[in-house]
Amino acid sequence: MYNKNEPKQKGGIPMKKANLIILAGQSNAVGVGYTSYLPKHFSAETVEKYHTGWEKIQIHYYSHNQKNDCFTPVKTGQACAGGTTFGPEVGMAEYLSEVYPDEEFFIVKCAFGCMSMHRDFCSPSGNAPYDKDAYADQYPDILAAHGQGAEIRPGWCYNELVKITRDSIAMLEEAGYTPEIRAFCWMQGEADGEDMAHVTNYGGLYDSMLADFTDTFRAYMPDCTFADAAIGPRWQYHKELNAIKAAYAAAHPNHTFIDTIAAGLTTENEPTSEPDTAHYDADSVIRLGHLFAECIK
Repeated sequence: MYNKNEPKQKGGIPMKKANLIILAGQSNAVGVGYTSYLPKHFSAETVEKYHTGWEKIQIHYYSHNQKNDCFTPVKTGQACAGGTTFGPEVGMAEYLSEVYPDEEFFIVKCAFGCMSMHRDFCSPSGNAPYDKDAYADQYPDILAAHGQGAEIRPGWCYNELVKITRDSIAMLEEAGYTPEIRAFCWMQGEADGEDMAHVTNYGGLYDSMLADFTDTFRAYMPDCTFADAAIGPRWQYHKELNAIKAAYAAAHPNHTFIDTIAAGLTTENEPTSEPDTAHYDADSVIRLGHLFAECIK
């Protein structure tokens, strides 16, 4: 069994600690903040920092329809294909670089727009259909197939989350690190917040997903913080679903509920010509990243 007090060795040399942060969920975890709106909210120096990135804070991601195959510095353009948007990882990196300037952090991001807990993120022990062999490669473009109403095998998002986490741990260990998952950050529920049956089952499925993930990576999670963000008021049953999220966090140690509504995160301002009310504005994407990072011990 892994013991955090006994550093692993590689060739007789103690391995360096790697602070791992999981960022998962659907489109607001992907991030639909438009880089073109950053200068509206932040100084030119700050915007340049977002574009340049942080060498000591790296990311391995499968984000909607874009992914990389290794850890690279966190910066804008690591959300959807095209590079015109960014996700909460940018705000996370900004906060962590300022509060923990001497630490290295490695973000593992696995997020897909429109996907639900009810079917896509369901896990082996949840009371829902689950296929252990379901992965994104079941279609050449699984997101396009989903949008066209194709039958998607259940559990594929959870399976991809486990896979990228395993791959990330293996890469870090090969590079001479001892990985520890310090935080599990969850921004999801919008797809479930339109169906009361999904909302009713949400807490149980969320609990099963966290239990299955923790059982898989327990050796790397000696002291993990779990942060779950509220969904916005655009969704019909957002109050009911957020109440489930808040109650779950209150009942479990090391769990935090982030009330994004009380925090003032907005969706109604950008793009100015036709606001995208489903997704956070550019300044709120940065703020969401700050809120997640503030939960990390």
